[in-house]
Amino acid sequence: MKGLAIVPCFWVFWSLNGLFVAFNMTLTNGHAPTYLVYISETGSFFPESVLFTVVFSVSSVLGACTVYIMYRFMTLRSTDNQTQQLLCQRILLAIGLTSCCGTGTVAMFQVITHPYIHGAGAAVAFGFGAIYNIVQSIKLYQTSFSSRRVCHVRMALSVLMVIALIIFVACKIPLLMGWCGGDQCIKHLCTQHSSQYEERKKKVTFMECTET
Repeated sequence: MKGLAIVPCFWVFWSLNGLFVAFNMTLTNGHAPTYLVYISETGSFFPESVLFTVVFSVSSVLGACTVYIMYRFMTLRSTDNQTQQLLCQRILLAIGLTSCCGTGTVAMFQVITHPYIHGAGAAVAFGFGAIYNIVQSIKLYQTSFSSRRVCHVRMALSVLMVIALIIFVACKIPLLMGWCGGDQCIKHLCTQHSSQYEERKKKVTFMECTET
């Protein structure tokens, strides 16, 4: 299992570098009004849309591999009579793979052409990803398969991701529903910049947490 540690590391390296290049292409080509853009907006126009699809398609596969490696790590260290632990890991495997399928959906359906499918994929990716990371962090504490330091770091990143997800939803829903706009949203901390920042934080913490 030690040799497979390169997979989650490469997953983080691939995804972050791909996002960085797509972000710079979006700004260079003038496809974004400001430097604060949603991740989805970096794949809205050609040619960065091609890079966006490739990056997130590969990222979904690498994420699925990482989830399966974690599943094997946890089950190999469990005994046959720990049925509850094994069942929990199978459920977590399904949740983690579902999150990766959401990432694949985001890659294949652009926000400009298929906004609802794209949004549903993002919701599945981040929502199921948050559940997976929180529960898996708790299981690592219970089993003591990892050092306390690793457990603390993973739990901290999981909590940070959940907080970012909550803030993103709190900022985004009023904008989507038209409950506030302009000055009203600024007063209630429902600005678009806030949700864009929290979206980036969600993505980074999700990958870093899963890697650890």
